[in-house]
Amino acid sequence: MRTKVSRNNGAALITVMLVIALVSVIAVNLGSKLQMQITRMGNLQQAEQSYWMWLSAEDVLKEALKRELNENDGVANNQQGWASRTGPFPVEGGQIAARVRDLSSCFNVNSLVTDDEDPGTLERRKRQYKALLQSVELDEYQAESLTDSLVDWLDEDTQLSGSNGAEDPDYQGLPKPYLAANSLLLDISELRMVRGYSQEIVRKLRPYVCAIPHETALAINVNTLKEEQAVLLTALTEGKMSFQDAQSFLANRPEAGYESNDEVNELEAISTVKAELNAELSELDVESEYFQLTAYIQWGDVEMKARSVLHVSNGEVTTLYRAMGE
Repeated sequence: MRTKVSRNNGAALITVMLVIALVSVIAVNLGSKLQMQITRMGNLQQAEQSYWMWLSAEDVLKEALKRELNENDGVANNQQGWASRTGPFPVEGGQIAARVRDLSSCFNVNSLVTDDEDPGTLERRKRQYKALLQSVELDEYQAESLTDSLVDWLDEDTQLSGSNGAEDPDYQGLPKPYLAANSLLLDISELRMVRGYSQEIVRKLRPYVCAIPHETALAINVNTLKEEQAVLLTALTEGKMSFQDAQSFLANRPEAGYESNDEVNELEAISTVKAELNAELSELDVESEYFQLTAYIQWGDVEMKARSVLHVSNGEVTTLYRAMGE
């Protein structure tokens, strides 16, 4: 009898121990999941706060651009407040810094799109772009190939635009196949999808090129170009203005830049180049419409880099594009 009772007590004890062990495992799992959920909610809160700080930086820039460009009749120059990097500024829980780039101080790659009504413009853009590529130490064959493949990426058809172009078959044969976009770029990072644009080539081009969403015009603001971007003037003039002459031209600008396009076109350096080209340099400008904000935000444990493209038109500023990351 005692043996049976002992056995029953032992079985009950084992059962209790198993139940306790099971409850402990469940409790540990629930605790881990709760901790993960708390961490996740905290990260989401920090990410959301960073997002609103980004939008706040946009609003501040919009007001600054609206005020400064309206006061100067649309003329932009590097002495204006928007042109200087600001921050980092401390805010409750983190900090924020911002840098603004005038997208008229870079070559808009979307200007290489085909215009059936004006095919001569595309040929001019191709010559200018090739001159830019060669100015960053790419050889003539590379410049030709990269230009043709980009034109094919942008145009709406599936026909090769040149002997070195690239269309769908060139991309379908890759280990991870895809199709040519046949549309404008939204961000310059998309160049990595175009045949021939390696990481190293895109890195070389970044200081000099940009992609303005939904815009195919090319305008270079001589007031906002930096001296180290002198190659853009060399490219724009199809090599007629040497890099040294372009640097000298930029170094000798008035401190607040030029006040009108007429003033620029009357300069001896520009008149000489136009005579050599036997064409107007209609791409030169002193006004700017498109600006890119890059915001660097740290809030809590979250660090974020974000970009916005803004358009100034008729005294108003609108956001055309937003992206996060590099």
